Amino acid sequence: MDKLFNKGWFIKLISILIAVMLFLMVNVGNQPNQAGGIPGITDGSRVLEDVPLNVYYDEENYVLTEAPETVQVTMRGPQNVLTLSQITSGQQEVYVDLEGMESGSHYERVQHRGFPSDLNISIAPMTVSLTLEERATASFPVEVNLENVEEGMDAGEPVVEPSSVAVSAGGETVEEIDSAQVTIDMAGRTEGFTETADVVLYDESGNALDIAPDPGEVEVRIPLDSPHAEVPLQVNPPDETGGGRAISSVTLIPDTAAVYATPEVLEGISAIEIEDVNWSEMDGDTTIDLEVPVPEGADRVEPESVTMEVNTENGEASEREFSGFPIEVQGLASGLNAEFPTLENNQFTLELRGEEQTIEAVSRSDIRAVVNLSGLNAGEHQAALQITGPSGIQFPQNGMELPVELTDGTRPADEPEEENEPEDEPENETEIENENEPGSEPEPENEPAEEPQQNEEEENNEEPTEPEPQENEENNEGPEEEDADEPDFENDNEPEEDNNNEESA
Repeated sequence: MDKLFNKGWFIKLISILIAVMLFLMVNVGNQPNQAGGIPGITDGSRVLEDVPLNVYYDEENYVLTEAPETVQVTMRGPQNVLTLSQITSGQQEVYVDLEGMESGSHYERVQHRGFPSDLNISIAPMTVSLTLEERATASFPVEVNLENVEEGMDAGEPVVEPSSVAVSAGGETVEEIDSAQVTIDMAGRTEGFTETADVVLYDESGNALDIAPDPGEVEVRIPLDSPHAEVPLQVNPPDETGGGRAISSVTLIPDTAAVYATPEVLEGISAIEIEDVNWSEMDGDTTIDLEVPVPEGADRVEPESVTMEVNTENGEASEREFSGFPIEVQGLASGLNAEFPTLENNQFTLELRGEEQTIEAVSRSDIRAVVNLSGLNAGEHQAALQITGPSGIQFPQNGMELPVELTDGTRPADEPEEENEPEDEPENETEIENENEPGSEPEPENEPAEEPQQNEEEENNEEPTEPEPQENEENNEGPEEEDADEPDFENDNEPEEDNNNEESA
């Protein structure tokens, strides 16, 4: 056997057999419609599905709005040519030529090129319907929709780059566009961020349109912050330092801080007092950094630290007072009144301490005294007095507890009416007696005739008497009504009196 492989004719024969076998395997495997036959002599067919359909038109001035995307191509011919067509498939094309045609609907035959000339090509469908529209270009501003914003988070105005997109399409298509929007999911977001989002075009009914804007994506920056409020910072220094020097002024830089919290928590915060200060180690003018405490319920404060400048002097600091200083009440529940039993008219004498020049320059309007009553119901309570004012001034009363009594707000409105009722009692009693006593009118008829005469004499004696000075118009109306009633009794009794006189005669 080894001697055969050394023969040249044997090796050539084996090579030819292998080549024929490979050729048959390739061609027979690609001819499903051919039951048998000799390649190159017997005809076959091959079907191509979903062949892309190319449409040529004036893209600068027109837009293709309607056209099929693919067609079916069937090739028939010799097996060897069908096999060759697989090699040249990249040069094959089916297309429709609309060059030079204007806008409107067109019904055109599908053409082909690049296929071997020995093959019979059939395309389904043979003709297709296409529509051209004149190209229109419009610009639309990009709107941002925020979804799932976390409770308590405050999203600022979004910044979009670029701020608008262009749309180039058919005139009728552009008229359908109402807005260009991007949607941002805010779930789990607690601070500002930047995100790239797809732009979607919508019609007036809010339906998404299958139109591609330019550009298709924009960059959106969302500033995000929780609710916050600026509140004053304050310290409560002693009269003097540990070295025995009087503290003339204390200045905080800055003197306010931003508190980030929910609206409910912010409502109860009017100031932040910095208590962690070691005054005993100061022996003169001092500048130190202090950490700003985070109020209970708040998320954070900004800045986290401030600078405190303390000025001292030998001797005592100057003092000043503002008498009758009003207290501002905050957070009082609806329907309640607040009274401070230890104060007169809810006012107190405000004490100031600091450098003489500084405290003499301050006025009442520069200072606020606040008591926060948030969450308190009717009853007796203790509330902290919070005093804020210009830097460099000490308020010894800051933070002191004040007793406060909360009462129902309807009581004061009822009390004045009760006080005024006794003034009307005489008039009302007279009217009630005359109107409601059933025996008041019959009594004069049963009395002797002499009694009316006596009443007439009394009335005659009273007539010269001048009325008392008018103090109240209402007090004079009662007697006038009584006098108006008395003549009725006299007229009723006069016939009886005449009869009695005749009998006596």
